[in-house]
Amino acid sequence: MHFIDVEQGDCTLIVASETTILIDAGEVSESGSVVKYLNSLAIDRLDMIVASHPHSDHIGSLSSVLDEFGADKLIMPRVTEDMEPITSSYMNMIDSAQKCKAKIEYAKVGKTYSFDDGSSLEILAPVKDYEDYNNYSIVCKFIYGNTSFLFTGDIEKLAERDIVESGADLSADVIKIAHHGSRTSSLKIFMQAVDPRFAAISVGAPNDYGHPHKETLELLELLNIKVYRTDRHGNVVMFSDGNNIEIVKEKEVSY
Repeated sequence: MHFIDVEQGDCTLIVASETTILIDAGEVSESGSVVKYLNSLAIDRLDMIVASHPHSDHIGSLSSVLDEFGADKLIMPRVTEDMEPITSSYMNMIDSAQKCKAKIEYAKVGKTYSFDDGSSLEILAPVKDYEDYNNYSIVCKFIYGNTSFLFTGDIEKLAERDIVESGADLSADVIKIAHHGSRTSSLKIFMQAVDPRFAAISVGAPNDYGHPHKETLELLELLNIKVYRTDRHGNVVMFSDGNNIEIVKEKEVSY
């Protein structure tokens, strides 16, 4: 699991044997750094891209990634017709996906994608229609052996409560904290349902939003969850052998 530092945005690369999955890619200004990072791992083509929701700090660089590497699948949330995005980031992503012949799929709750090494990716949300893109974020869980990783996009407390009430198995060793650690996310009952050992926060330093918010950090500390932040630790890589998780930080920061 590569939690790639894209400043105030999200970008995670999953490499499982021969399978490569990219979840979001940060703002368009981060295109060069994302492409460079993938090239450093000798990525030829992506098996899957998950565009968690159509905000530019999550999908802005996906057009460049698709142009450079291509992908077999692009998975997006299905929003209501009146919310269909018309932003340049979204339109460019769709155009690039069509050019590289990526199959565009809408996220379907309960669908599981299985891979050759026994790992899998399960779609857990969105479970309802909402009035904003954040709550439409795809929530998915990657499982490898006895280890699991939960990805949450920018869901806020409303969607978190809906997911808990849906009865989904949220338990995971690692959670990518929703919405860059905003106080509008990380509901206590949601975090207790996940019950992770580790948390990753993708966030820029400094940023105009004050992310991650004090309330979120205090909750994570209360729940005894070890936190890794891209603003302090740079790129964070988590290695799983199916039982244990080893974590390597680009920067060693003690505060």
